[in-house]
Amino acid sequence: MADLFVAGGIVTALEDAAIAVGRLDASLAGNPLRRAWTFWSELDTARRHAEADGRKVDLFRLAAHLHGLPLRLGDTASAPERGREIAGLNYAVWLRSWMAAPDPEQQHLRDIALDSLRNCGGGQSALVATAQGMLAWLAGQGSRPAIRAAVPLYLRDRAITIHTLAAITGGDALRAGPDDPDGFTVRFLDAVQREAADGRDLLLTMEREWRGARLRVDHRAGARSNSRLPAAVDLLAASPLLSISALAEALNCSVEGASRMLETLVQLEVAAEITGRTGRGARRLYGLRRLLPIRAETTAVRRRARGGQRGRPKRVLIPPFAGLVDEPRAAEVTPDAEPAEPARLAAVSFDFDALDRLVAAADERTRGVRRLLDRIARGEKPFLPDDGTDEP
Repeated sequence: MADLFVAGGIVTALEDAAIAVGRLDASLAGNPLRRAWTFWSELDTARRHAEADGRKVDLFRLAAHLHGLPLRLGDTASAPERGREIAGLNYAVWLRSWMAAPDPEQQHLRDIALDSLRNCGGGQSALVATAQGMLAWLAGQGSRPAIRAAVPLYLRDRAITIHTLAAITGGDALRAGPDDPDGFTVRFLDAVQREAADGRDLLLTMEREWRGARLRVDHRAGARSNSRLPAAVDLLAASPLLSISALAEALNCSVEGASRMLETLVQLEVAAEITGRTGRGARRLYGLRRLLPIRAETTAVRRRARGGQRGRPKRVLIPPFAGLVDEPRAAEVTPDAEPAEPARLAAVSFDFDALDRLVAAADERTRGVRRLLDRIARGEKPFLPDDGTDEP
């Protein structure tokens, strides 16, 4: 029983972290938004890890960069500043690949890190064992990305979680650097608690937006039981970003019909076209209104309403995934109050395999960016004549 002893200073942090992780994992069970949540949590986790490693990047610019959208550059930014930002974005894309689409070398290092955690986990609670295993790995000069990517896998391996929670890495504990084991363990548990709470807040925000969009579309559809707009909203909510052709394939309708549905959702202020592209053959991507700030980060031409002011629209800065308030009294809730669990919507029957293809396409985008960077590093031409994998 001596191996099961936990120091008194760790008990409270362990309890808080375990409760937060359990609540997040339970909220994702059977949730149709899990795939979209996984994508955005991987992206935000990569952003946080890049910041912890000294490279600060913006989440929405990272999303645009990952999808191959041209980024807007500030007029006052110098060439070195632009170069540092692109390097930071590429670094964040590389960090995400450890979780989403690891190459053989990353897979090998991640497996070694996972085995290291397993070897350090005997006789301890899973979260405490993870902290001690991470500290031992770093003491041996192990790779930071490898151990951070191994933590969610280890927690699932120990049956602490049902899902692989990419957001749970304890990466913020690495900011101050390791000191005494108990001090690092507390910092790790505090970081896990914050990551799990932020992950659940993101999921609740996505559910609130989904609920509000469905209510508006259901009111628009009225008594038409054959309307596909509710199903389109469900697919938009459950996918990272959606193209017209992907929606047409998922709903088994024509591309023209899918385009009309998306335009209707844009007019209802439910969805947003975040690429700013126009014309036939343009690769346009759509998402719910929460993702509209991505459009402000691209260099695509903005369409100006007739009679409106000239020039680029004024950029409105909002925090990533800011909570959506859909009732006037919701803003009056005290910060310490527990957010109410939104009513779960009945899942609309459509092919969720389309979501797997969308996520796979995003992973392939990550591989394409890495291939492009490797060719540039070797001094070769960025694009090969017959290479179509890196095209946006």
